[in-house]
Order: sequence, then structure tokens, then C-alpha cells
Amino acid sequence: MPSAKRTGREVRVAGAKFIASVSGIGEVPAGSAEFALCGRSNVGKSSLINALSNQRQLARVSKTPGRTQRINLFDVDLSTGQTIRLVDLPGFGHAEVPGAVQRQFSPMIQAYLLEQPALRAVLLLVDARREPDPDAIGFAEWLTGNHVRVVIVVTKSDKVPKTERFHVQEKLRLAFGLRERPLLCSAQDGDGLPDLLRLLRDADGHAHRAKKA
Repeated sequence: MPSAKRTGREVRVAGAKFIASVSGIGEVPAGSAEFALCGRSNVGKSSLINALSNQRQLARVSKTPGRTQRINLFDVDLSTGQTIRLVDLPGFGHAEVPGAVQRQFSPMIQAYLLEQPALRAVLLLVDARREPDPDAIGFAEWLTGNHVRVVIVVTKSDKVPKTERFHVQEKLRLAFGLRERPLLCSAQDGDGLPDLLRLLRDADGHAHRAKKA
């Protein structure tokens, strides 16, 4: 993959396609730097993939939470000449306590998160309308403890009044122990998508294991 000069210029999507749906890390085709999207089953992973790829039906959006049971791979070509791979992982469910989060993941998902060398970061999606989720916090801590880079992405920002968005970001920043406020995104109106694309562009060449900044 050609190396692109890192600048502040706008990143656009030149094309996107579905690559494969796999049930194990050994089935993942070799390719581009991978960014896994994970979160509760109704947080909007498929909608965000469609919005980032500028295609309405690239990833299937199900009205039934938890429908995704396999690892689904999508390659997105950027205007910089880079190709990034978005990886849709099954939702991590509804644990009663954070300590149960790890046990909910099948060996398939744990193996992908801990052993896939192409993985650059996990985009952990949280709903802007919800209170900080102990499951998501526990999952972020588990990833960080295993030296997997975590990026908190707050979805459905269009559902929150603009006057309340700073409060939402600050509340989540404190809950997840972040230095900076997490990124707000909306698959509906495009809020935050250019910033997220720039983040993916710049993280493309990073090592697959990196402690959270």
C-alpha cells in the first residue's frame, strides 16, 4: 500500500467494498490496516460503516440487535491513496458487571482482538444518549490492559441537542479516563465523520499494539 503524506487536508472516500464475512482469525484475508468497530449491538456500527464509506447499504443495518455474529470486513479507499479496512465485530452484549465483559466474547473475537497483526485500533462505539456504560468501560480497560489501542467514538450525536453535546463529551471523558474529549459522530448528518476519517488515515501506519494515550 502506498504511503501517504500526513497533512491536515480533507480526507475523502474514493470507493469501498465488502471483502468477507469470517468466523475466525485464520480466515481473514491479508490486506490493509484494520480498524475494528465494537460496542453494544444497537449502537450503530453498521450505520457508521455505511456513513464512513459513503454507501447506504455496504453494511447491513438490522432492526434486530445482535444480528451480527461473524467478523465482517470492508475495505475503504481514501483520497490519500491509502486503503483502510473496517471490521464489524459482534456486539458485546449486556453484562451485569464489568468483570463479565471478557467472558462474553467468544474465542473468535478474543483471538481477533489480541492476535490480529493488522489491527491498528478498536473504535469503541457508545451512544450519545446513554449514561456511561460499565460494560463499555470494562471492555476499554480490558483492551488497554492487553495493549490494544482504544478510540472512543460517540455515535448518534444528532439525537442530542447541540447545547448538551459538550456535557456528553465531558461526562464520557471522565468515565473512560481520557485526556481529551471523545469524538462525537452522527451517521445521519455526518457530524464528526471528517475528523474520524483523518484519525483513521493517520493511525494507518501505527503498530497494532499501542497503549492508550
